[in-house]
This record gives sequence, C-alpha cells and structure tokens, in this order.
Amino acid sequence: MKIVALVVTYNRLNLLQESLKAISAQTRMPDEIIVMNNGCTDGTTEWLAQQPYTTFRFVDNQGCSAGFAYGIKKAYERGADWIWLMDDDTIPQPEALEQLEAALNNLQPHHNQIGYLASKVVWTDGSIHSMNRCILYEEQKGKALFPAMKDSGYSFIQYGTFLSMLLSAKAVEKLGLPYKDFFIWHDDIEYCLRINKAGMAGIYVPESQVVHATPRNYRNNVFKEPYGNVWKYKYGLRNQLVTHRIYKGERVFWSLLIKRLFIWPLYIMQRRKSDRLPFIKVIWSSSLNAIRFRPKLEMVTRAAQSEPLNPDRQPVMATQI
Repeated sequence: MKIVALVVTYNRLNLLQESLKAISAQTRMPDEIIVMNNGCTDGTTEWLAQQPYTTFRFVDNQGCSAGFAYGIKKAYERGADWIWLMDDDTIPQPEALEQLEAALNNLQPHHNQIGYLASKVVWTDGSIHSMNRCILYEEQKGKALFPAMKDSGYSFIQYGTFLSMLLSAKAVEKLGLPYKDFFIWHDDIEYCLRINKAGMAGIYVPESQVVHATPRNYRNNVFKEPYGNVWKYKYGLRNQLVTHRIYKGERVFWSLLIKRLFIWPLYIMQRRKSDRLPFIKVIWSSSLNAIRFRPKLEMVTRAAQSEPLNPDRQPVMATQI
C-alpha cells in the first residue's frame, strides 16, 4: 500500500517546518512526501530546495484549491494508492497515519467502496476545532447508504475538510480532481459530496488525531469575520452556492441566492459593528458571480509506468509550473 503525503503551503514557513517535522516523525511514515509550493515569497522556496521532499511550485499563488488539485494529480501519477492531504498548519500526532492505515486494514474487503478517511481535528488546547468538524451521517442513514460496511463499527461522513484526509486513488481515478477554479474554500466539501454521491464512503477515524494550528479556535462567519479576511468570501460564498446548485438543485440555489441578495445585507447591518459595506458588497458580488460560474472538471489517468516515488528522501529539484 503506497501512501503519499501532500502538504499545500503558502507563505507560512514556520508552520510548514513544524508540519513536515511531525509528518517525518510518524510511526508509519508515508512512502513519499510532496510539498505543493503555491508561489511562496517568504523564503519557503529556498528552504525547500535544501530539504528531502518532492516539491512542485506555482510561479504565483493559484489558491489552495489549485494546490490540492495539482498535488493530488502528481501523487496519483506517482503511483499512490492513498493520498494523505494536509494544509501547512496541520500538525499530525505521531500515530495519525498509523491509525488511518489501521482502519483501512480493518476494512480490507471494502477498499473499493471507500473514498476517503478523515482524522479528528483539534485545536492547540485539545478541543475539537470548530472549522474542521466532520459532519457525520445519522447512524441508520449511513448504514442504509453503505450497507456492505454497516457492521464495521465506523461512522460515515457527509463531508470533512482537507485537514488530514486520506484520499483513495480509486476515487481520484473515478471522479477526477477537486475543482481548482474554486481558488479557496469549499473545494473539500464539494469533493466529499461528489465522492459520496458516487457511492464511495467517507469514514471517520477519531483515533487518528491532528492539530490545526490556527491563532484561535474559530469557524468562518461572515457576520463576525475581521475585515482582513473579506476577500476570502468572494470565493467561499460563491463556491458554497455553486455546491448547493450541484447537489441540491436549482430551486435551493435560487432561493438561497435571493436570500443573500436581499436578506443577508439586513443581517449584516444588525450583527456587524464595523466594515458593514465591504461585507455587503462581497455578499452581492459572490452571489451574482455564482449564477454563471461553472467550475471545470479535470479527470486524470495513470501513465503505463507511474513516476517513481522518492522513498529514500533524496532532495528533489522543485518543478516550476
């Protein structure tokens, strides 16, 4: 079983170093570690050039969605059976990957029906991270959707996040890559829903634990977010609407869009104490952009001979994209 770890990074060298140190100290080491350098300008590129990781680099920042899409593609092309996805502020506990693999071993007869496994994500104080809660199916519904695994003892996931997700190469081959056009936010949720819709299960493995090393334990909230993050909602709110359109239909899409155009600005006026106009504008623009936004699906295939892994951790020259 070949497991390739993929870390996407952008201008957070200290966190990246901590994350890679933790990955390299796993009780079950990944067979290769790929770092997707998303156009870093903070010294990350120079540091990575001296490290024993396989690195791919965008000339400029293409967004974390493109970073994950391209990194998954390269891991798949290099012969991975499973791809361990992480941001650069993911700090896995020493047995995180071992526990994911143990769950796979317990579910050995069902590998073709598993799309991904997700770890328990906590904050630095050990509490569940609000941003990365796995949304589980109600037990009976999960068993009805995936009857072959109903007695497995594991919980089934509606969706999780790319914070320690072990992704099946079979899912990548069947369903293509996450939407790189999303740029940031919601690409992981859409991808999980796509996998589930295709009849492949997401499995929650709480014995596998990682720390999401954010400055505070929080969940994105347009009514409380500081002004410095307003740009992210240009993409996040649009992507959320498009995901609703794909999986819940036109009626839900238009109903939510109208609510955002006319009702959410009133909520902003009531609930925000500052920066009301920038957030109202981003709600309007993201909603209108969602009407015509059609993300492109990219499929992948393996060459007759996959690219070689780098199991000896020899320095690999960064490939610029």
